[in-house]
Amino acid sequence: MNNKLHLGIEDEEFIRGKVPMTKSEVRAVTISKLRLSKDSTILDVGAGSGSISIEAALNASLGKVYAIERNDEGIELIKENMKKFGAENIELIHGLAPDDLPTEIKFDAIIIGGTGGNMELVLKYASEHLKNGGRLVLNLITIENMYKALQYIKENDFKDKELVQMSVSKGRFIKDITMMESNNPIYIISATKQEGEKCQESLLE
Repeated sequence: MNNKLHLGIEDEEFIRGKVPMTKSEVRAVTISKLRLSKDSTILDVGAGSGSISIEAALNASLGKVYAIERNDEGIELIKENMKKFGAENIELIHGLAPDDLPTEIKFDAIIIGGTGGNMELVLKYASEHLKNGGRLVLNLITIENMYKALQYIKENDFKDKELVQMSVSKGRFIKDITMMESNNPIYIISATKQEGEKCQESLLE
């Protein structure tokens, strides 16, 4: 791996199947919110086809990414993309969070993209397994999950809380006209783990 910064690799570069993939624009924002270092230890929950895991691994080239995915096709796609991008610092976990996640590791950053209906349990795991100062980033598509995640973060030991809604439209060129096609809006929640007394800062500060 080289020292090039990897943000928003083109979607077409990834090997894709029927498993949903985080689009390049959302990926770029997600990676930036993680504030990764070269030696970061990262967890990607609900890794899908592996696009975020790949970018995280390329940016934390001296660190390690633990990627968990329950879908069989997703696991195979991640393996193929790991090989294509030379992302050898990914440990792939075929299972369901949080039951199949490692219990002895403290992470510098945790990404949550899918929880299989276990949002509160996954957030509890994240809170317990993030290092002090570690970053938590969630990509969510439903208002209900966004609300649950915000409530948990506000009620527990997190600071620097931020909520971003991304609505990306891309041009489709048809002969001499251009049509804009929109992707589903994404809620991106980010926060920093703070040990000890609960942080009382406002979400809007």
